[in-house]
Amino acid sequence: GFDKLSTKFFKHAEKNEHMKQVKITAIRKVQHDDLMAQYENPIEHACDIDEGQTWMSENGQCPEGLCPEAWKTMREFVEALARGEGNFYDGWMRNPNSAMISCNDGFRPVSFYIETIADELQTDRLLLRRWKESDAEVLYKYASDPDVGPRAGWPAHQSIEESREVIRNVFSSDTVWAIVLKETGEPIGCMGYFTHETSNISIGVNDCEIGYWIGKPYWNQGICTEALRLMLDYCLNEKHFEHI
Repeated sequence: GFDKLSTKFFKHAEKNEHMKQVKITAIRKVQHDDLMAQYENPIEHACDIDEGQTWMSENGQCPEGLCPEAWKTMREFVEALARGEGNFYDGWMRNPNSAMISCNDGFRPVSFYIETIADELQTDRLLLRRWKESDAEVLYKYASDPDVGPRAGWPAHQSIEESREVIRNVFSSDTVWAIVLKETGEPIGCMGYFTHETSNISIGVNDCEIGYWIGKPYWNQGICTEALRLMLDYCLNEKHFEHI
């Protein structure tokens, strides 16, 4: 079992600035009503986890709000992924930078998908990073241009507050990055990817769709091409999508 092999393959994580973020998603929750009726004493709130619920582990630590018992079963995998390790048990997962772990509740087991997340991608000229609410004003400067949004499939922003809401409710995803020009430190566009579950076009289960836009003053300077190369490399070599 994993417990007996864990000391051979894993070591405890130590905090350092180079550790990766690890996203934990509750993929499937099963409840065995027949076993509960036969063997379990009645209990309230035995498991409050919902399918689709997510947590983010920083420095290989247990995220706030995650069930402690579930953490015990996944801890060593999360720590290993945070250190940049992976490919558990010789190709167990399609994406080697991930793991699928179930908690130890025999009556209502939950399956968790664990994967590394890149906060930043960069070239000599560009930085792709997460959006911040403090980016709202500069986002509005470019996203309010009627030549930008409609070409990308969304209406031009009407106010800084609208831009702030977009950052909170749309750009807060771990599949979306701000395109930042290192020379100025200012976000000048946006890039991200959609999965089979989130894309509005028909793509394969193991495929993704990349979308992006950039402020009009930066058109025709090769910036989107440069950022796209970063995203293609990430999607193919880190997330291991089959087709884009």
